[in-house]
Amino acid sequence: MHHNDNFRRSLNKQRGNTLVIAIFVIVVLGALVAALSNLVRTTSESVVVEVLGTRSFMAAQSGIEQGMMELYPIGGSPATACPGFSESIEVGNCEAAVACESVTHTSDSNETYIHFRLEATGTCTAGGQAASRKLAIETRVKN
Repeated sequence: MHHNDNFRRSLNKQRGNTLVIAIFVIVVLGALVAALSNLVRTTSESVVVEVLGTRSFMAAQSGIEQGMMELYPIGGSPATACPGFSESIEVGNCEAAVACESVTHTSDSNETYIHFRLEATGTCTAGGQAASRKLAIETRVKN
């Protein structure tokens, strides 16, 4: 019987071990789930910012193309001054604002050129995120 008493005492000493191990496993798994959910959220936000950046770049590109169409109309002669770019181009949640500057320049050989600089800023928003890209192009016309 002496052997059974030692066995019972040994079992009584080990009763709390399972609870400690279970709590440890729950805490470790909870921390792992929290870390993974944070990683998924951060990755999702990065994708949104990347997509908005690409869309805003394309909006700015569209603004530049629209401005070039006004400077060099199809079937017409090139502009001799900056046309008015009062309107911005809107597509979905994106918009492009276009600005134009012109400077007249006379070369050493007495040729006069009009130097144009177009700048377009594309801005896109979605939810609480926003992205903006700015493009510029320069061209000249012989006057």
